[in-house]
Parts: sequence; structure tokens; C-alpha cells
Amino acid sequence: MHNVVADTGEQVDTRVTSNMYQRIWSCISAFLAVIRLKSWDTSTEEGRSKERYRRAFLTTAASFASRGATLLTSLITIPLTLRYLGAERYGLWIILTSIIAAMSIADLGIGNGLVNAIAEADGKDDRHLAREYVSSGFYMLVLIAVTMALMGTFAFPFIPWLRVFNVTSIAIASEGSKAFAVLFAWFVVNIPLGVVARIQTGLQRGYTPQILSAVGGCVSLAGVLFAIHLRASLPLLVFASTVGAVFAILLNGALLFKAQPWLLPMFRLASLRSASKILKLGLLFFVMQTAIAVGYTSDNIVIGQILGARAVAAYAVPQKLFGYATIALMFSLGPLWPAYGEAISRRDYAWAKRTFRRSMFLTFFFTIALNTVLVIACPAILRHWTGQAIMPQYSLLLLLGIWGVITGVSTAVSMFLNAAGIVRFQASLAVVMATMNITISIFLTRRIGISGVVAGSIIAQIIIMIPTLLMLPVFIRKIQAAPGPA
Repeated sequence: MHNVVADTGEQVDTRVTSNMYQRIWSCISAFLAVIRLKSWDTSTEEGRSKERYRRAFLTTAASFASRGATLLTSLITIPLTLRYLGAERYGLWIILTSIIAAMSIADLGIGNGLVNAIAEADGKDDRHLAREYVSSGFYMLVLIAVTMALMGTFAFPFIPWLRVFNVTSIAIASEGSKAFAVLFAWFVVNIPLGVVARIQTGLQRGYTPQILSAVGGCVSLAGVLFAIHLRASLPLLVFASTVGAVFAILLNGALLFKAQPWLLPMFRLASLRSASKILKLGLLFFVMQTAIAVGYTSDNIVIGQILGARAVAAYAVPQKLFGYATIALMFSLGPLWPAYGEAISRRDYAWAKRTFRRSMFLTFFFTIALNTVLVIACPAILRHWTGQAIMPQYSLLLLLGIWGVITGVSTAVSMFLNAAGIVRFQASLAVVMATMNITISIFLTRRIGISGVVAGSIIAQIIIMIPTLLMLPVFIRKIQAAPGPA
């Protein structure tokens, strides 16, 4: 009797495993069947479905290629610039880029709001609405850029650069301030110019800016090598490192507006109604992104304050390795955001729900597989990467793996909710999550050490995922009940 039960159990397990693999292959096959360079005919529902998948795949592939080019460029430039500049001036460059990176939320979320608006107009096949959204978003970004330029110009002479950079030489502080001026000028100009990539993202053509970004990286590499050859100063070296990005964005804009001149921003097309809609949605994205950034970039600070600076490295290095998996996931799920938005605007709810279910299933399966591999292989990778300098505890690696799976599922849900405009709910939960994450992480780090920050993140994310998953059916019904396009 025992053998019969055991055999029956094995058969059930085999059937379950077989069905799971069949479902995985079915989902993958659905994506592979539509991959080609030529666009599909979008005059039919089936053709639009295939075209959404095709564009999502191309954007994902282009994102991986662009990031690969960036990593390759970094491998070449970092040792060269470090030797050329020396430790102090190179550290100054890192500080400058970190300051500029921290200012990247200065567009107040308008860029993300514009992505949703463009996807909506695309789903309605409404060129006039798309032009109105583009023009309104662009001139709001111009206003932000002008305001920041004026504030920066006024504040620049009064900034204590010696104290900001924490260097001993006035000459190095002066050189750093000039380099910051170069980076800041480019940052301000890029605020309105960034509308080009937002338009393409909303139109599900995010692969174009990604490809051109890789080209720009190669141009920047040539610029840095040339600047080092000329023994240029730090400000000129910084300019050389950004010239490729400037070139890529200008070329991207020229190609976009040559192919679709009707999208060119015009002041007479900007409207308060469209600007208000984009700004309201953008500010919610801004709150959500800020809360998430505060919650999850505070881990190193918590560890440093409680356990000391040495413990930060023991966490940051393995966390960076697991972070690559999260970045890869974002590349794969990000293109679904505008695809969902266009489908919902077109009232193609069946496609949106079917794709959402597939993305959830595949994300759950692949994040478990990938993070399991990382948990097992991480000690060997770190030994090869850092020698014996970083040897994390297995409990930390296991928690990082669990956190990777939770982050993956959460991201898959967020892409759908972002596209549907369910942002206020997410922003509110993000603030709660950030507060809980920091509080729980401090409490647990004091008691169990480095693993406490990851455990805090897991607990906080699970707590807010419960109401999110419970509310999903309600949101879907609300989306379907919304009035259709006029």
C-alpha cells in the first residue's frame, strides 16, 4: 500500500512539473513567434498584439546591448582615468557624478507622466492629443530647466567647494567646481531634451534611444581617450565624457522628428489641461520614486551607522551582484509599461490581462531560478572577484535571493499599475514601505547584524504586497469600467 501511495505521489509530482514546463515553454513560444525586424500589420487585433510583443523584445534586447556597451566602456576608462587623474581627483569625479545622479529626480516625475500620456494617445490613434501632450510636457520641462539654471548660477559663487569636496588643495577644489559646472550645464540641458526618449518609450520604441546610447558611449570613450592623450584638465575630461551622450540625444531627436515631424513640440499646442494631467501623475511618480529610493538606498547608511564602515563592504559587494539580476529584470519588464498603456487605452483588456498573467508567471519562475543560482554560486564568484576580502554569511545570500524574487514580482505588478494610472495607491504604499523598511532594518540590524537590512526590506515589501494583490481585481474592474475613447 505504501508503495502504491508513493508511486501515485510521484506521478502527480511528475504531471505538475510537466505542466509547469509546458506552460513556461508556451509563454516563451508566444514571445519567440513574433520576433522579427519588420513591423506587424497593426490594423487587426492579432497584429497589434504581435507588434506589442515585438517592440517589447527589441527594447529589452537594445537595453542589454546598451548596458553591455556601458560596462565595456567603464572597464576601459576607469583604470585609464584613475591612473591619469590620481586617487584624489578621480574621487572628485565620482563625487560629482554622484551629486548629478542624485538630482535626476528634478523633472518631478513629468517624464514618467508623459510616457503614460503618450501611450494613451497612441492607443486612441489621436495625433492631436499626442502633440498636445508632447508640447505641454516639453515646455514644463523647459520651465524646470530654466529655474534650475537660474538657481545654479546664483548659488555657484557661494558654494564652499573646499568643504563640499573635502579636499586639501584649493586648486583641486577650483578644478572640481569647474567640472561640476560642466556636468550641471549638461544636466540642465538634458531635462527638456529627455522628452525625445520619453516619446519613444510611450510609443513602444524604446529600442531606438538605447541603441543610440550605446553609440554615444563609444563616442564618449573616444573623447576620453583623446582628452587623456592631450593631458586635458578635469573639466575638459568631464566634457569629453559627456559629449557622446549629447551627440546621441541630438541624433535621436533629429531622427524622430524627421520621421514624425508632427510630434515636434510647439508652444501654441501646449495646454493647461494636458500640462495639469501630466504634472499630477508625474508628482505621484515623483513621490513613489523618492520613497523607494530613500527606503532602499538607506541600507548602507544603516549598516555604517550601526556596525561601522567595514561592514558596509561586506553587504554592498554581494548586494551589487544580486542587483545585476534586478537590473536585467527591469530591462525585461520595463517595455511592457507603455504596451499595457496603449492596450488599455484601446480597450484591449484581454491582451493586457493575458500578458500580465504571463509576465507574473515567467517573472516568478525566472527570478527563483536566477536567484537560486546566485545564492549557490555567489561565494565562488566573490572569491574570484575579491579574493578573500569579502566572504558573506550564507544567511545574507539566502535573504538577498528571497529579496530578488519579491522585487521581481513587485516590479511585474508595478508595470501594470503604472500603465493603468494606478499611481496614487502605489505612492501611498511606497511612503509606508520606506518608513517601515528603515525602522525594521535598524531594529533587526542591531540584533542580527548585516542580514537585518535585507530582512527589513523583505518584511516591509511583503506587508505592502498583501493589499496590492488583494486590490488587483478591484483595479482591473475599475479599468474595464472606465469610459472608452471619444
